[in-house]
Amino acid sequence: MQNSVTWEKGEEPKSPVLTGMPAYALAAVSVAVAWLLRMILDSVWANRLPFGLFFLAVIVVTQFADVRATIFSIVAGFLLADWFFLPPRHSLLITDPLNQLNAFLYFIVCFGVLFFSLRARRALERERAARVALGQLAAIIESSDDAIIGKTLDGKIVSWNAGAGKLYGYTETEAVGRTISFLVDTERSTELTPLLERVGRGEHISHFETVRRRKDGELVEVSLSLSPVRNSAGQIIGASTIARDIGERKKTERERERLVGELRKALGEVKTLSGLFPICAYCKKIRDDKGYWNQIELYIREHSSANFTHSICPDCAKDNYAEFYKSAPKGR
Repeated sequence: MQNSVTWEKGEEPKSPVLTGMPAYALAAVSVAVAWLLRMILDSVWANRLPFGLFFLAVIVVTQFADVRATIFSIVAGFLLADWFFLPPRHSLLITDPLNQLNAFLYFIVCFGVLFFSLRARRALERERAARVALGQLAAIIESSDDAIIGKTLDGKIVSWNAGAGKLYGYTETEAVGRTISFLVDTERSTELTPLLERVGRGEHISHFETVRRRKDGELVEVSLSLSPVRNSAGQIIGASTIARDIGERKKTERERERLVGELRKALGEVKTLSGLFPICAYCKKIRDDKGYWNQIELYIREHSSANFTHSICPDCAKDNYAEFYKSAPKGR
């Protein structure tokens, strides 16, 4: 992504509005300056516009200080104007109907300005918080190992993060502006349009496993998650795709399936003998299911995977080869 933004966890947008003692200091200075100018102009203006300069002071405080400091400046400006510039002077009693109207309008206009200033300030704070959130989101997307791609509903790529470049081998410059179809293998070219149509209807698609083609021509197995992208009016204007390389996992799954298949095949070839066997007490032949008597080694070989090699035990050697057994050296 271009113009990537880095941020630290817990970072909050800083408000430019003064609070506490700095805010009250600004209010006091603004009202004092308004009072001083009004004193200078008193010989010229006399009783005209008694609240004019104090109203300008309130506007300044409203722009740079919090609500409490603004209310302080409104009240302080009214008291100074009433005490010094409205007849009877040095009294808080307003007797002239026109000045009473002026005082009433002063409060109405000041609090009106404060109300609209607060609305504008809150809108700016929301915008500032939104910019910080977008910066955080951009940093998360850019640092993600997954491929995150933004595109229009017709498949045109509009954003491409570093994870996408790592997975597919294309740079952002090479990818942005092209349709996503250049990543789709020709054998799967028909799967792209239905996916975008489903997202265009507001559907979220998770863990869709498919194959994509890298820049070097190599096919890579990926798991896709697609989500609709909406504008401020709630209209779907695009799609966001998160792709994760699942090649190693699929390779492990195939190897596991191969081993399981070989094990099942081996188990299928194993023959197990169980039950009761009719065996001759003298010659040790076993009777099969058809009633025939078979040598024991032949019977076991046919009913299991075991086989036999023939030898002669010492006892049988004594009975059947007595002369050879006597002439044989001891220890054999």
